[in-house]
Amino acid sequence: MFLLIQKKFDYRLEKQLSFPGETLDKLAVKKRFWWAVAPAIPIVGLAGIITCFLGLPTVGLLMAIFSGFELILLVTFMIIRRKAALFSLINQYFFVLFSFAGVLYFGGIIHSGGLVFVGLVGALQSLFFLKPAQIRIIFTIYFLTVVAEALLQPRLIPLPEITPKANLILFVLHFLVVALAIYTVLSFYITESIRIKEKEAKRLQELDTIKTNFFTNITHEFRTPLTVILGMSDLISKNSGRYLHQGLKLIHQNGIRLLHLINQILDLSKLEAKSMQNHFIQNDIISFLRQATEPFKHLADGKNIRFHFLSDFNIFRMDFDAEKITSLVSNLMSNAIKYSDTDSDIYFTVSEGSKTNPGNNSGFSPFPDRIIHTERILKLTVKDRGCGIPEQELPRIFDRYYQTENVNRNHQNGTGIGLLVVKELVDLLKGNLHVKSVPGKGSEFSVLLPVTNNAIETEIHESLKFGFKELLQEDIENHNFMEPGIELPHLLIIEDNDDVVTYIRCVVGGEFLVDRAMDGDQGLNMAMKMIPDMILADIMMPKKDGFEVCKTLKEDFRTSHIPIILLSAKADKESQITGIGCGADAYLSKPFDPKELMVRMRSLIETRKKLIAKYRTYAIATITDEMEPVNPDELFLRKLKEIMGVNYEDDSFDTNQLARNIGLSRVQLFRKLKALTGASASHFIRFYRLSRAKEKIIRTSENISEIAFGVGFKDPAYFTRAFNKEFGITPSSLRE
Repeated sequence: MFLLIQKKFDYRLEKQLSFPGETLDKLAVKKRFWWAVAPAIPIVGLAGIITCFLGLPTVGLLMAIFSGFELILLVTFMIIRRKAALFSLINQYFFVLFSFAGVLYFGGIIHSGGLVFVGLVGALQSLFFLKPAQIRIIFTIYFLTVVAEALLQPRLIPLPEITPKANLILFVLHFLVVALAIYTVLSFYITESIRIKEKEAKRLQELDTIKTNFFTNITHEFRTPLTVILGMSDLISKNSGRYLHQGLKLIHQNGIRLLHLINQILDLSKLEAKSMQNHFIQNDIISFLRQATEPFKHLADGKNIRFHFLSDFNIFRMDFDAEKITSLVSNLMSNAIKYSDTDSDIYFTVSEGSKTNPGNNSGFSPFPDRIIHTERILKLTVKDRGCGIPEQELPRIFDRYYQTENVNRNHQNGTGIGLLVVKELVDLLKGNLHVKSVPGKGSEFSVLLPVTNNAIETEIHESLKFGFKELLQEDIENHNFMEPGIELPHLLIIEDNDDVVTYIRCVVGGEFLVDRAMDGDQGLNMAMKMIPDMILADIMMPKKDGFEVCKTLKEDFRTSHIPIILLSAKADKESQITGIGCGADAYLSKPFDPKELMVRMRSLIETRKKLIAKYRTYAIATITDEMEPVNPDELFLRKLKEIMGVNYEDDSFDTNQLARNIGLSRVQLFRKLKALTGASASHFIRFYRLSRAKEKIIRTSENISEIAFGVGFKDPAYFTRAFNKEFGITPSSLRE
């Protein structure tokens, strides 16, 4: 109970003392100061009242003065809630000087009842809060006061009310206070030492995990364009006439992607080493920003995201580094699009910023105390309606390699260095950076840049006009390469990278009818609706990853039969084991061999054809099967037969009713049955009825017409023709 109350109080205290985006270390200092001052106020005040009743009014008055000062100091601190170190400095000097004044007033060290130790408490408590230089100064002052008290002792007159007995009592009390202070300091340092070691061990473990994730993600970033480059070059070498134009275009685009990624990593190294220099030009930054964001408008359109460029100015001339602004815009816009849902909005706003510190409403800043002192400030804001970032994670999003928890699940992974690059660029440009975010509602990044007009007016060189523009490819037509008159297997590709999809389309050639899903959610919906013959799925995708998609499809009886091949840049053994464990029929690492892919796909199609023969036999058995179903497909067929067993006598029972009973649409039922048995739903119903009729002809003496009506046929003549076609013998001949 006591611990629960303490936790609640501690939580409320943290909430009262903290500011948005404040580090845990600063908050810890504030809490230590509060706990050092607050308990002393009632304890000393109560002691003052008791000493007054004991006949020591002067001592009580001094204690009241001490409590009053501490109360004023604490209330002021709670109102301001900043500069805990400054309040601590004031408090510790007050301890030393109050002790010095009290000793002199009481008549020196001998007659002060150990009040000299109160100053020592102040000096000791400085170890909690102050810097080494400040601690040395306060201890020096305390030692000097003690020396001064000793030298002045002969000239001081003892206070009459400090009798030997009162002196002894006060000495013991003050000594106990010092002992408690020493114990507190030692306990704090021992606890702090253990905490630091544990924190460092945890930090190293987290850093190791983060680095592993970073290298996994960076590998994915490299492997995806390499898959396209190597694959398309191979196709061009085999059939240059067919693939040369499109292939060279994709190779060039993905080469630019790799170059951009490498440059980003190199730029980060330069920024952190403080070796990158600014190269300012003076020009209209509004037109520059419009051109910088234009390629991202096309990228957003591809995800059905509405992009809005809003500016308070038509023209705004200022000094800026075109290369740095390009990189800054590129990273912020890429993040906004990457973590936004389809059918949402992104706003890029240019306005005039506040000259002073914008305060709490601007959200978290990695540079909380920075104030830009130029006359004007340009504010660039990128606002999205995406997944958002939890408040407790905001201080870490600008750390190297760090990615928020919900990113891995809901959106595609990046390298984990984009926002760090943004932070370092803003620092290099002497600006400020703020982020506000609400999980589920989106994020808003604001960059404040100082406005100067000192550089030479220069036209922007074409080479600086958005090298990243080539990173955004034009829309590519979806070609299925179908040959007329041939029914092709239906292939669903679940992949967020357009170039990889285009490459796979080229690889599968005329062997498959291809559809494409952009993310895991869309892939699941399309798979459930279309019931394709095969699925190729990437693992690292937005919404749901490939593992989750594979597991969901394999556990659903509607799609459990579909062969699934996972394609991923995750080439480690653990990922492969996870993929197979989720039900994947094959796992290929990027860059993959197109021959291996086609061999796997053809093999899976052949395996599916063999299973059709098995399930066709399973499906036509009309008696209760002795063996229990061992997989979702057999369970599905068992349920179909159970439904038919109840309804086969009803001549109005058709495929629509069968689909409703099993929980599928008519199209889904047709495709599922076709994939499992090679037969349509209507043929399945007819065959089941004929099989029942065959049993009755052999086992009963009912006439043929009665049997025909009894298994759901309205016309005995049609029944005879269908029976003869299915079994190669007429009903009457079978009975004879």
